[in-house]
Amino acid sequence: MIDSSKVFEILEKEGFEEVDEIGYKDDIKVFNFFYTFDEAEIEAAKDYANENYDEGEGEDNWYNEFFLPYLTDIAGDNIKDIVDEICEENGLTGEFVLYEIDRDNYEQCEVTLILGEGSKEIDVDRVLNDLEL
Repeated sequence: MIDSSKVFEILEKEGFEEVDEIGYKDDIKVFNFFYTFDEAEIEAAKDYANENYDEGEGEDNWYNEFFLPYLTDIAGDNIKDIVDEICEENGLTGEFVLYEIDRDNYEQCEVTLILGEGSKEIDVDRVLNDLEL
């Protein structure tokens, strides 16, 4: 059985904000939270975008092709490491969805985490559709 309070505690300890459990099924637990970028991550994304950006392509290109994708990669890598650790330590299977980062609110991104017991296969699309997320 998935210990929701333990997962909740780990997510909060890792610095995720507004952690909520979304009711679903006993053998599949769903959590929603926000990953907040620190200054170093934002600066690294800006540096990457500035180095690779062609000024003739416009500001939208800077955001959409370089800055936001870099932030998405950082968040995805960091969240994956934490989810892998949670799963290994608790005998779970985990998948997560990282929602598109808003250009006007790039300091954080929303995440939905889906955990299943043991090696249970998780149909992410079905869970998200069932929950209307």
